Amino acid sequence: MESLTYLFRLSTAGLFLDTNTFREQRDNPAALRDGFLVVALVGIVVGVASLIGNVLSALASPDPQAILDIVQRSIERTPFFIELQRANPTINLDPFFTQLSAIVGSTRWSGLISAVATPIVYLAGWLIYGAVAHFAARSLGGEGTLAQTLGCTALASGANLLAVVQIVPFAQVAGTTLLGLIGCYLGLRAAHNLPAWRAFWAALIGPILLVLILMVASCGALAVLIAALRGN
Repeated sequence: MESLTYLFRLSTAGLFLDTNTFREQRDNPAALRDGFLVVALVGIVVGVASLIGNVLSALASPDPQAILDIVQRSIERTPFFIELQRANPTINLDPFFTQLSAIVGSTRWSGLISAVATPIVYLAGWLIYGAVAHFAARSLGGEGTLAQTLGCTALASGANLLAVVQIVPFAQVAGTTLLGLIGCYLGLRAAHNLPAWRAFWAALIGPILLVLILMVASCGALAVLIAALRGN
C-alpha cells in the first residue's frame, strides 16, 4: 500500500489542479488502486472533520431538550391554550413534545452516520461518474482505459478537502463542485489525450444526465401526485 504522504500528494493534485500529477497518474500502472485509496482517504478526512465540527457545534449550542421544555411551558401559559384546556381538559401537549424529543434525540447520531457514510458516498459517486465519463470520453475519440479514467478522475476528489473547514462550528464552504468538475476535466483530458472542448463535454455529460434524470423523475412524481389527487 502506498504511503499516506504519497496519497495526500495525489489528493492535492485535484485541490491545486496540478496537471503534471494528472499525467503521472495516467501512466501509473496502479492508477485504479491508488485512485480508490485517494477517494477513500479524502472521504475519511472530510467525514472526521464533519464529525468534529458537529460535536463542537453541539457543545456550543443550547440543549435542545431545554429549548423544547421552554417552548412547551410558554405555550401552556398562553391565554388561548388555558381557555382551550378549560373547554377540553383532556388536551395535553406532553405526547406531542415527547415525540419531538425523540426526534431531536435521534439526530445526535447524525454526525457519526455522516462520518461513516462520507467515504462510501464519495467512492460510489466516483465509480458511477467515472464509468459515465469514460463512456463519454471514448465516444468523443478518447484513447484511455477505464482504469486510467478512474485513476485520473479520482484525483478530482481532492477538491472535497476544502470541506475540512467544517471542523469549525457552523462554518460552510462553497465551490467544491465546480473545482471538482475542473479536476475531472483535467483528468479526462490527461487520461484520453482529448482536445480541450471534447474533454469539457466528456466531463459535463455525467452531471447533465443526472440533472435530466432528476427532472424526469420529478415530473413523473408530480404527475402521479396530480393523478392521485384527481382520483380522490
